[in-house]
Amino acid sequence: MTMSNIYRAVCASLVLSAAPVTAAEDTFPPGIADPNMVRDDPTYSDPVFWWRMTSTPDNVFEPDPYFYWPDAVIEGPVGPFLPTAKPGETSLPAGTLDALADWAEARDTYALIIVHKGKVQLERYWQQGKPDALTNGRAITRSVTPMVLGFAVADGALSLDDPIGEYITEWQDDPRGAIKVRQLAQNASGLEVAPSLGLEQIHGNKDLCLVYCGDVVRAALAYDKTSEPGSRFEVAQENMQLLALVIERAMRQPIQKILSERVWRKIGAADATFQFDRPGGVARVMCCMRATPRDWARFGALILNRGIWNGEQVLPEGWVDTMATPSSANPRFGIGLWLGTPYVAMRTYFEGDPGVIPHSEPFLADDVRMMEGGGFRVVFTVPSEDLMILRLGNSQHPDWDHAYLVNAYLQALRGEN
Repeated sequence: MTMSNIYRAVCASLVLSAAPVTAAEDTFPPGIADPNMVRDDPTYSDPVFWWRMTSTPDNVFEPDPYFYWPDAVIEGPVGPFLPTAKPGETSLPAGTLDALADWAEARDTYALIIVHKGKVQLERYWQQGKPDALTNGRAITRSVTPMVLGFAVADGALSLDDPIGEYITEWQDDPRGAIKVRQLAQNASGLEVAPSLGLEQIHGNKDLCLVYCGDVVRAALAYDKTSEPGSRFEVAQENMQLLALVIERAMRQPIQKILSERVWRKIGAADATFQFDRPGGVARVMCCMRATPRDWARFGALILNRGIWNGEQVLPEGWVDTMATPSSANPRFGIGLWLGTPYVAMRTYFEGDPGVIPHSEPFLADDVRMMEGGGFRVVFTVPSEDLMILRLGNSQHPDWDHAYLVNAYLQALRGEN
């Protein structure tokens, strides 16, 4: 966004304290929002939003560390990592593991960790990848809140079939309040998928406000209902933020504290972070939790083992199976987990839209479960094979194949060509 556009937007915001403007809408110059409408737009009186707009990093998808300010810390004790298979004792020969690493490196990967039968078979880093560096998981983050949802259900704080208006009191008398907790968690809420407008348009840019505004709750509540809940699968940005709001109000604790006390500390993970919407505010959870590659791998191992870590049931018993149960709106998605079946060559995030995740062939196991984010960041788990693969990368590489790493490992394990 150019400074001239920011200047014009700020000038428009100054009208907030003036008398209503009576000019016809079509008399405003291009790019200038109607000041009477701006009056109700939270971005125009939001200093945190303007700090983020004027401090935008060169790459908005991979921001520099300063841009994550302020940190909502998920405290952890930093325990030992998973045991590593000794040379000569790996499930696959070293040369086969090297070939998998070479394939990943050639596709802009910066971290690859493979865990089989509880032991690390391969751990490689390239580019900025480091085992203990905080790493943006992007939309892998959207598997975290559904995991925490399990505690709210197990504690009896809420039911999956509760209408969210019981917790989001702002919608108590609103049709959106009738959305079920389950529908929100399954990305079948019926809430709108806002158009992608870019940084240049501020007024009415709901997704921009959701990721930059200093009041993420107000931003999430601005989304309209556009279809009947349960009827369409849409990975709408606001779904996970609203789900976190439901959980926090039901459990009367901030989500970063629940995650720290009931998961992170128990699996020995290091401090991780969400981003607060403003100092001392609310954690922004629909994207961009930062954890080390090793701790993303711990998370994957926890899901792989149905919530058990070192013999202790950390997640509520049966909750991972609930997360992996296909929804009625999308057989390839449960609650926070993508599912490897039924096969489709290009998997989509939005019903009726072209697919964006390429699979060259069906997975060789029927129980593949995935947490995934932008740049083809992905955590694969295959419970039947006791296999977990973490891959972190920088971009949507044109030669990426979502089926390759899992299938190549399983083929080699089974002695297939």
